[in-house]
Amino acid sequence: MKKPVCYCGIALHPLARRRLEEIYEVREEEACIGEACAALCYGVPSDWSRPGRAPKLRSIGCHSIGGPEKIWAEENGIRVTLADSLWRTVAEHTLALMMAAARNVVPADRQIREGGWKKHVHIKENFSGFDFQGKTLGILGMGQIGTELADMVRGFRMRVCYNDIRRLGQEEEKQLQLHFLEFEQLLACSDYLCILVPLTESTRGLMGADAFAKLKKGCILVNTARAGILDEEAFLQALKDNTLAAAGLDVFWEEGCVQKRALTERENVVMTPHLGGSTYECDRTLVNAVCAAVD
Repeated sequence: MKKPVCYCGIALHPLARRRLEEIYEVREEEACIGEACAALCYGVPSDWSRPGRAPKLRSIGCHSIGGPEKIWAEENGIRVTLADSLWRTVAEHTLALMMAAARNVVPADRQIREGGWKKHVHIKENFSGFDFQGKTLGILGMGQIGTELADMVRGFRMRVCYNDIRRLGQEEEKQLQLHFLEFEQLLACSDYLCILVPLTESTRGLMGADAFAKLKKGCILVNTARAGILDEEAFLQALKDNTLAAAGLDVFWEEGCVQKRALTERENVVMTPHLGGSTYECDRTLVNAVCAAVD
C-alpha cells in the first residue's frame, strides 16, 4: 500500500524522522505540497492558502503560523500543531552557549583531543573562565524565550535585568526576580548579554558600533535570535578590541557559510548551526501530531 506524502521542510532528529518515515513518504521539495496530506515546516508559507495549492493537506506541524494562515487552516479543516516546548528548548540552548563561552568548553576540549594537556603543564591557566554567581545577566527581548531563560538562571544567583519595548507587569517581574532597565543602562551593567529580540526594521543593526561602545568591558554575548540584530563589523571589532570577552552564536549573517576568518579563528567564540529549536523532544511533538492524522 502506497504511503501518503508528507512535505518535510525542517531538519529533524534522526529518531523523529524514522517515526515519520514509518507512516509517510517523506519529501523535502516544497513543490510536493500539492500532493501532501501533511507538512512539517518552521513557518507556514502564505502561498499555501492559494486555491488549489494544497488541496490534500490535513495536518501541519510547525514552529509558528501567521494570523491569515491560521484562519485558512481552520476554514479548511487543517489541524495545526505547534511545538509547545520550543521556547524553553531555545532558552536551554541559549544557556548552553552562555556556559560554553564562559568556561572555554570548546577550545579546552579541542586541546585535550590534540594532546595539549601533556604538552602544556599550565593548560588550565589558558582556559580559566568566568562564574555566573554574583554577575548580571542582561536579556534583550523579554518574550517567551526570555522569560524561560530568566526562570532557568535563578538558581545561579545572578541579577537578571532586561529591556523590551513592552515592560512586564510588576507581579511577573517580582515572580521572575527581574529588573527593567533602559537599553543603554542594560548595556552598561551586563556581564552577560543575551539577544532574544525578533528581527524587525527597528531592531536590525540594533547592536551597532554605538551600542558596543556602551557595553560593559569584558561582556559575554550570546545571540540565538537573528544575526541581523548585530552589526557584523561592529561585532567583530568588539571581539578584536576585547570589549567582548567571548561570544556564543547560533545565527549568522549568511547561514551555511561562515566566511569571516576573524570569526572562525577566534577560540573565544562558540558557534552552532542554528540548533536553538533542534531537539528530539521538540521534533517529536510535531511528528507525532502529523502521524496521528493517519494513525
